[in-house]
Amino acid sequence: MAIYLMSIHDGQDALLKLGLPLTIVFLSAWIIIRAWAKRPHIDSVGFSPAVTSALLAPVLLVTYFFVLQSVIETGITAHASRVILYGGLFAPTFLLLVPFGVASLVKVRQARKPLPYWLLCTVFAAWPIMQVMWALWLFGDLE
Repeated sequence: MAIYLMSIHDGQDALLKLGLPLTIVFLSAWIIIRAWAKRPHIDSVGFSPAVTSALLAPVLLVTYFFVLQSVIETGITAHASRVILYGGLFAPTFLLLVPFGVASLVKVRQARKPLPYWLLCTVFAAWPIMQVMWALWLFGDLE
């Protein structure tokens, strides 16, 4: 099953195997974060669960595919190489989106002013550009 989920044959297959998990991760994170933010002792004025969910969804998607790959691989060496590969390839995802997503949740938890929407949207818009530039640089296509 994991091998099937990791193989992509055409555009519709890519949409199904990449778009559907991303949508499910985004919506489930949105529901969980919104339920958490509505708890009585949390002041969530100005906080957007959708933006925070959008920041964390790509990280959860990469983790999902890492788990699928780890089911396929056998041996500690294969797992270690997979961690290094995913860590190196998706460094902008983990180093840009995770801190802002977690900071957004922490600020709301500590009843401080949430991060401004323009900053979160800018980070989310800059992330794919940085991810593509990083991948091109890693593979030597960027000169």
